[in-house]
Amino acid sequence: MTARVELPHPHLIWLRSAATLVISAVIGQAGFAAAAIGRRDKSYFFFHAIGAGLTLTLAIGCAICFTVLRRTAGRVLLWLAWATAAAVVVQFTLGKLEIADWHIFLGVLIAMLTTALTSWTYRRPPPTG
Repeated sequence: MTARVELPHPHLIWLRSAATLVISAVIGQAGFAAAAIGRRDKSYFFFHAIGAGLTLTLAIGCAICFTVLRRTAGRVLLWLAWATAAAVVVQFTLGKLEIADWHIFLGVLIAMLTTALTSWTYRRPPPTG
């Protein structure tokens, strides 16, 4: 007798993939920033700057994905996705303006937001009906 493996609902695959991409970019950004801060070699800021555009694009794309699939995502995840995207837009602007103290502080909050978004997305039950 073989066990039947049930695949997740396609909407959940999209939502989970979007959230995973955003949290991956955020963790990468934190890594590049940490590598550059406190070192004499500032070459990691180049990668941090490149990653900023990628993170911004992924966060906005994630918010759009959650909006399109809002019935599956639900209100909390929809708001978390849009709050993350808005925070990343502000973060990007602070980085461009070189306001490092607020940029770093907001980066920590964004890491927390994306962790909550990803965690809640993976616990989301499949849509009914």
